[in-house]
Amino acid sequence: MKIFYLANTIYNSAGLERVLILKANLLATRYGYDVVIVTNHQKGRPTFFPLDPLVRHIDLDVNTHMPWNMPRYLRRLKGLIKAEKPDIVNAVFLKELAWLPRLKGLCGTVMAEFHFSHDTYLLKGRTRELRALEKAAGELDCFVVLTREDREAWAPFCKRLEQIYNPTDYTPGELAPLEAKRCISGGRFEKQKNYDDMVRVWKIVHALHPDWALDLYGNGKKKARTEALIRREGLEGAIVVHPATPRIKEEMMASSIYLMTSLYEGFPMVLVETAAIGLPCVCMRCPCGPGEFIEDGVSGMLADPGDIETMARKVCTLIENPELRRSMGREINKKAGDFTPDRILPQWDRLFRRLTASE
Repeated sequence: MKIFYLANTIYNSAGLERVLILKANLLATRYGYDVVIVTNHQKGRPTFFPLDPLVRHIDLDVNTHMPWNMPRYLRRLKGLIKAEKPDIVNAVFLKELAWLPRLKGLCGTVMAEFHFSHDTYLLKGRTRELRALEKAAGELDCFVVLTREDREAWAPFCKRLEQIYNPTDYTPGELAPLEAKRCISGGRFEKQKNYDDMVRVWKIVHALHPDWALDLYGNGKKKARTEALIRREGLEGAIVVHPATPRIKEEMMASSIYLMTSLYEGFPMVLVETAAIGLPCVCMRCPCGPGEFIEDGVSGMLADPGDIETMARKVCTLIENPELRRSMGREINKKAGDFTPDRILPQWDRLFRRLTASE
């Protein structure tokens, strides 16, 4: 079976790219699929995560962020589909989903997996774009979302809707000792991740626990802005910004608490990764993911979006209670087995086979 995964790029270190490459590699090596990742505009950059030699990568060299380039992109993509004849075309990008139904008829199955949340566009006030996505999702052969929460939101619009969690290659094993006086967070420096609130949370925490530090890992266009806010708040040395690293697991193992202040998520893979090593989290309860994954006060701690004081208080509670950290780490670790490739990839294999069998 041949699958085309359509993506914008695969050179970033973000969760979507990591999950896409993990699934592509495993479908090719374990399940014998012929997997091709088709990107829009890779710009000659290498992939951040390694592709297995069995997975092909084809770049169409069209910047689809410029709307006037879409006809050229569609021509190239349709030509490639006609030449390669994939059984399934599966898109993982965002705004381009609105035109995806135009590919129907060129191959057996045209589908998409949505790595964001339905309410993302409502939070941004982009209702018109959301309605276009809802219409497109209803015209596809299948639409896959990441969480139960998002499944409920999309259900009125989709004729075939599936929910499958993302897998992680962080297999459950050794747990973090949770003894370091260090909190950690990671992700691209973009508005979505809301690092402004994280800096303000840490200002409160630092005043009470100046012997603890916060390390941030990532790249992105708002990195300089975050560093400027850290200086403005007098937190140089208390918050240290690092580049994105493929060794983030080792950094998390050397930490005691993970922090997240995102405005929205699809399903934050980093929470799965923290579960694999028993690292407790304090998160703002954004849509979607944290509230579905963490039971407040049992397997982690949650605060309402924007509630800086409550989040800071909960961070301090974990700092001051080492046994509570360990207890929450053990509880969140119990969930880690639900997201291993052995649990998730068979769900994708069954779905793909059902879709092609019904053609």
